[in-house]
Amino acid sequence: MTVLLRSRSLMRGIFHHHHHQTGPANEKGNVSNNAACVITHSHAVTPLSDWNNYDDPSSTSSSQYDDADNTNNNISQSPSRNNNLPPIIDDCTELDRARRVEIAKSHGFVYDEVHGVESILHALTRHERTLLADDNMPLRHYRAEKGNLNEAIRKIKCTLKWREEFQVEDIKRCFNNYGPTADEGSSSSSSLSSSSPEKREQLNQLANAVEYENETGKIYSRGYDKQGRAILYLTPGKENSNDEYDNMRHLVYHLERAIACTRRKAGREKVCIVIGYQGFKLTNSPPMSTVKHTLMILQGHYPERMHRAYICDPPLMFRSFWKIIKMFVDPATLEKIAFCTGKEGKFLLERDFDTSTTEKQAGGTKKLREFSSKEFLFRTPFDHTFDEKRV
Repeated sequence: MTVLLRSRSLMRGIFHHHHHQTGPANEKGNVSNNAACVITHSHAVTPLSDWNNYDDPSSTSSSQYDDADNTNNNISQSPSRNNNLPPIIDDCTELDRARRVEIAKSHGFVYDEVHGVESILHALTRHERTLLADDNMPLRHYRAEKGNLNEAIRKIKCTLKWREEFQVEDIKRCFNNYGPTADEGSSSSSSLSSSSPEKREQLNQLANAVEYENETGKIYSRGYDKQGRAILYLTPGKENSNDEYDNMRHLVYHLERAIACTRRKAGREKVCIVIGYQGFKLTNSPPMSTVKHTLMILQGHYPERMHRAYICDPPLMFRSFWKIIKMFVDPATLEKIAFCTGKEGKFLLERDFDTSTTEKQAGGTKKLREFSSKEFLFRTPFDHTFDEKRV
């Protein structure tokens, strides 16, 4: 049984109880919690990998990609592709699904996750399918668009193009030259050693950019919530750069790490974000373009990845800033944002976290080891949070 809080104001919400469903898709077409699968007309389950053998007549000839360098953004090379991962636990509740069905119906759509996933995969070219972050990516986009299939297809194609152009897979593995930041023995590590000198230099430049952005520890993952979701800490008061592009690459690196940590630890797909304002000054305020760029990445390219965001003890000056920011925040995302102040904030943090393991800004009750950027980037496996014990 899981207890979740759902309402416009998380502090005044209602508790809902539910049981997670497991097993294959049922007769009503509910998607299994363990994978985003495709249901054929014969009601047999077709693994997503089988779709890679399907050639879209409108797509570019596959031979163009078959001969490509093995450092391409192929999902099999990603550090997150670990065969020893636990089964996926679906964070979607019955209440979530009921709300999506209701919203879809109000807009004239039929909400059917099995049909939606199948249709999205069918709409992707063979090359686009190789760019999928994981098997459940189509399902997350379908859920985010609440049954609007055309919009889900448009947005996932946009995200796949962005991931390739923004070099997300390279960002994820840019520290593989230096230590155990990828799964040991993974194809990502082995392919890196066989990369061309130009590719290795490109990865080194990426690593240098991320290392500089992370010097102050303004973003990093440490610990998990009570259900095993990684906690990603953002501390605007530690901002050390005004380079928007490198800021975004730095953000994406840590988002991908938090996702990989959650997947390994608990089999879940969402992360928690804690935004703390210690040492924050007006001079630390990011330009509006950076704020919009951040929201575009979080909402547009990582749908259904944020479990909850906790804004802890924001200063009074933040209120005016928030009035402007929230105009660009999707209503569904707004529902997942909690302002944690006073006794109510303390209660929420203690309910969701073991506060003996969290940073002080997240209600932490114990003094933790000081964050070391070099340790985290160069000596900590990609799918582990900072100071996490390796089993």
